[in-house]
Amino acid sequence: MVYDLFDEPKDELENDASASDTSSDGSTDAFVPAPFDPPTTDESYRRSGLAWSMGIVFFGSVIFMLGLGWLADLVLGSSPWGLVSGIVLGSVIGFVQFFRISSQIFARDKTTDNGGNFLSGDDDNGR
Repeated sequence: MVYDLFDEPKDELENDASASDTSSDGSTDAFVPAPFDPPTTDESYRRSGLAWSMGIVFFGSVIFMLGLGWLADLVLGSSPWGLVSGIVLGSVIGFVQFFRISSQIFARDKTTDNGGNFLSGDDDNGR
């Protein structure tokens, strides 16, 4: 019998499937998925808030430093250099803050770890 490229006899396919499920000692190696707990709604809101703040902080730091550089150009008369240094310094500050905030996105939420509220009595140190 002549087979096409992807055609195989059914009994060979069944033999191959059963052979791949058993190991050399005769036990079956079943795929066991790792447990996955989806984040809670509060955790999703926290992460999305941090993601929004990353963009706002980056944009805001560049614009703020650009404004300071523009004012430095007006006061000192160094026409393009205050503006350029403001953009560069604002970008550096923005990237530092961007990576600082992005490291907090997948960090555990410390307010829910102790099971207490944000204003818990643990902050009083026994007073």
